[in-house]
Amino acid sequence: MEPVKKHIEENVILVGTKPFMSYMKSVNTLFRGKNLMDIEIKARGKNIKKAVDIAESGRNKFCHDLNIQVKNVKIGTEQFISKEDNKEISVSTITIFLTRNI
Repeated sequence: MEPVKKHIEENVILVGTKPFMSYMKSVNTLFRGKNLMDIEIKARGKNIKKAVDIAESGRNKFCHDLNIQVKNVKIGTEQFISKEDNKEISVSTITIFLTRNI
């Protein structure tokens, strides 16, 4: 049986354990290189802080000349079953929607 692969959209950045500057390169590439008008930055759990830092640094420092604004922020909770002890755990989630104003 093959593993299920989720389709990730071109304008979505999933924040994980990569270095901060790797995500900043992605923000820059999506807004400048691919000329996208909207991107989403998604994170769960302990990576939420990094997602907020990426959004703010992208808008205020790395792409400040592109007039990027926070369009919306969506927060939520996902439920998982722990593999170790088979208990249900809750993990916080965030999606930050950035848009480029022309």
